[in-house]
Amino acid sequence: MNAPSPSKRVALITGAARGIGAACAIELARKGITPVLAVRQTERALAIARDCEALGVSASIVECDVADATKARSAIEQTLAQQGQLDILINNAGVVDPIGRVGEVSPDDFSRALQVNLAGPFNMIDAALAALRRSASATVINVSTGAAHGPREGWAAYCSSKAGLWMLTRCLAHEWPADDIAVFGLQPGMVDTDMQGRIRASGINEVSRVPREQLGSAARAARLIAWIADQRPVDLHGQDLSIRDESLTARSGIDR
Repeated sequence: MNAPSPSKRVALITGAARGIGAACAIELARKGITPVLAVRQTERALAIARDCEALGVSASIVECDVADATKARSAIEQTLAQQGQLDILINNAGVVDPIGRVGEVSPDDFSRALQVNLAGPFNMIDAALAALRRSASATVINVSTGAAHGPREGWAAYCSSKAGLWMLTRCLAHEWPADDIAVFGLQPGMVDTDMQGRIRASGINEVSRVPREQLGSAARAARLIAWIADQRPVDLHGQDLSIRDESLTARSGIDR
């Protein structure tokens, strides 16, 4: 395979058909970064790809189920076949289900959450690692949550799997210096997405009772993720960053 072009950057975003993932594709395109939309059903990402192309960037769509290691590897192979390189991996795909107290959720549903939220990012990183190592701007961003750092009633599967993802971020950053692969977690806060709608419908814990008008926008979270992907702030390597950190939002300029 030819060496990656230093003048081109390619970012693969999982779960890019809607919500934060779709907004990330748009914001990356605004920065001239070629987005690859990794989704389970490719037709659902067509409109987002067209929006990216309207910004002058040729977006790609690849089929991907992060919970399936074979499909994750296929998504990376498709990306390299279409774009010739991979520089940025954004592990955004995730599920909040099953919502329920311990003893109320099934072991199979609990395992599925671990497979998507924890094994999924591992599958993508494992498949992408060789390509990322060929890039001069290799970056991995794992979309995290405050629930990775504290329990929430009814969220045992979500909290546990996201806590595992935070440790995976730390392990990857420990094993690879920022000069090789810059690694970050990012907590986007409470964002008005379909996932948040599912949380409100559950009525479990205080998050479900937060008024919708107080939720953040997917676009704002995506602007911060895109800034991290673009700037690779190596002094923050290995950290689980938060959109609630005012010094970070001021530094990134996402609210200008």
